[in-house]
Amino acid sequence: MRGRRREWRAVAEVIRAAGDGQGAVLLVESQAGMGKSRLLAEAGAAARARGFALAAGAAEELAPLIPMAPLFMAAGQSPELAGPDLHTRLLEQLRAALAARTPLLVTVDDLQWADPTTLTAVRSLQWRLAELPVGWILARTVTEGHREVDCLFDILERQGARRLLLPPLSPPAVAELCADLLGAEPDAGLLALAETANGSPALLVELLEGLRDEDRLDVRGGVARVLSERVPERLCASVRQRLDLLSAEARHLVETAAVLGRSFRLEAAAELLSSAPAPLLPALEEAITAGVLVPGPAETLRFQQEILWRAVVSGLPPAVRRALHRQADDVRPSRDAAGESGVLAALRRGDLAAAAERAEADRAALPPEAAQARLRCDLLAAEVVEARDGAEPAMALVRHLYAEPCRWLLTAEPAAAPWLVRLALAVGRREPAERVAELAGRDPRLAAAAAHARGLLRADPVALARAARTGADPWCRASAAEDLGALLAESGERPDALGNLGEALSGYDACGATRDAARVRRRMRRLGVRHRHWSTGERPASGWDSLTATELRVSLLVAQGWTNRQVADQLFISVHTVAFHLRQVFRKLEIGSRVALARLAAQRSASGE
Repeated sequence: MRGRRREWRAVAEVIRAAGDGQGAVLLVESQAGMGKSRLLAEAGAAARARGFALAAGAAEELAPLIPMAPLFMAAGQSPELAGPDLHTRLLEQLRAALAARTPLLVTVDDLQWADPTTLTAVRSLQWRLAELPVGWILARTVTEGHREVDCLFDILERQGARRLLLPPLSPPAVAELCADLLGAEPDAGLLALAETANGSPALLVELLEGLRDEDRLDVRGGVARVLSERVPERLCASVRQRLDLLSAEARHLVETAAVLGRSFRLEAAAELLSSAPAPLLPALEEAITAGVLVPGPAETLRFQQEILWRAVVSGLPPAVRRALHRQADDVRPSRDAAGESGVLAALRRGDLAAAAERAEADRAALPPEAAQARLRCDLLAAEVVEARDGAEPAMALVRHLYAEPCRWLLTAEPAAAPWLVRLALAVGRREPAERVAELAGRDPRLAAAAAHARGLLRADPVALARAARTGADPWCRASAAEDLGALLAESGERPDALGNLGEALSGYDACGATRDAARVRRRMRRLGVRHRHWSTGERPASGWDSLTATELRVSLLVAQGWTNRQVADQLFISVHTVAFHLRQVFRKLEIGSRVALARLAAQRSASGE
């Protein structure tokens, strides 16, 4: 169980207590894809290894049609559809399992789908068997609209059950899981791609197995490398199944908002849906509770995992995606006035599907005589291919640009010179990189781009620093700062490297380049820094700084003595969502009561934080 040491200790405590002749209850809840089913399976195997009897069941989405189906499954029986003595017969079956005086572990998964009869029976059976050596592990995915299971978990927790929330995997655990699945250590590129799953075990497994199924991994010498970063179809199918768990309204909101980028404003999504923001709040709350969306900075929303967002976009039918992108172009603030093409705008926010479609459409719209504009389209299309498929396929598209570098193209696209140099170096071709750098250096209008290109070609920190100060626009300056930070990191100058990477991160964030910002964060993590940025979910594991904006608001209101209902009314969310956030607050602050929260909040206020 990679990255689940704390959670496994809780499971082991249930097994130990039952083995000592005591009853124990563990409540496991998580957002979709965090590995709760795997945790229950491993718990069952561990209990069997200790000589336990095991009763394992799971509810299904159609479970309300078959009362108590998951419990009969746990007892190894075929449920009947009717009969007043179902509960009595099931109790007798469980008691019979204990007749040999061996401890029993009962696991029931996916209780969010359980019918009221099953939930009532679970509560009754747990109470009747409380004095016997029975351990219970009950699990559910946190979703909206399942009030009965909310009540069951609340009752059991008040009566002594431990409640456990599965968090995302840590970066070291992600690396270990990659190695486990592939039988090889992931290289930096593959590890960076894996980190776009933001610690979701299910998404990570689907990503890696999809890459392997589609032969897009190169495993040699004990090292695994990714050949293409396109979203595998297997992952797209998994994400579609996850979205199917949402209501039609929430799924429609998620799929439509995805074309706006990984981050978006609710007002923009509402405009795409021809709606006011207020009617979308129930669907938005459902998507947040399900872990698909999270609050971002500056009144934005964002997809919790980058790879999930990419899969949602890729999973839209091409005709629908194109239509939504055309509509989104009218909604999204335009940057073309500043000279940035629609292709670059989509590429920098990480929407590779939109960038590819826009590049193809732009080229198709050119008249035959537009030779210069065609060169620009070739360049932009190659940038998209490089981001999606790697350097070699991109080089195949732009070899003609190196044969006779065009000063007009370098002037029209300020980032062209350093990009062409970087691409040539990436495929081991220094001579064409030198030609581009030499041509850019003869034009005073290209001084900053020439310095950037020269800095890359000669590993010259002075030239890169000049480009970072004088670049043609904020993105160009951020790009040079990133390259400078990477160069300094290679030479062991960690403090200066982090300083320049921090400048690059701020620059990318300021111009909405979410894909580039994510790459810089990965570079900083490899240097041992988890940059605090509220939009990424990359926070400390505990303490006040680990709280999201919503969790902080909930905690401060509760600390003032507000009830969950009052907090819900104040924040326009459900009582269940308040309780969910409050449990995360308790876990992150390592406390167990509202009194302790009030005391910590008072201490925080007194210290001036």
